[in-house]
Amino acid sequence: MDVQDQKTKPAEQCLNMAELRAGIDSLDRKLVTLLALRQRYIERAAEIKAHRHEIRDEARIADVLAKVTAAAKPAGLNADIARAVWRELMEASIALELETFEKRSRLSDENGFSA
Repeated sequence: MDVQDQKTKPAEQCLNMAELRAGIDSLDRKLVTLLALRQRYIERAAEIKAHRHEIRDEARIADVLAKVTAAAKPAGLNADIARAVWRELMEASIALELETFEKRSRLSDENGFSA
């Protein structure tokens, strides 16, 4: 996936803060799009899981952190930054998944169906 668009310079070629900020802003827009896609998977997980206790999966959290840490160095990302960002992302995702699950459960209860 090419994350550099044609109108932004690679960081190494930026000569001033305006050029750097344009590159950062472009990447932020792409990250938002990718995070929105990831969020749809999280929301779908809340629909698939049958029980609330399935939402927080410590083994899965550890697995994701290990994979992100392993991918960070070859990509040129500081592993501490990667772990901190993904920990926060996963906690926010778990909160959203719980909220989505609870909403689904309430709707099922109101309609006389079990979740």
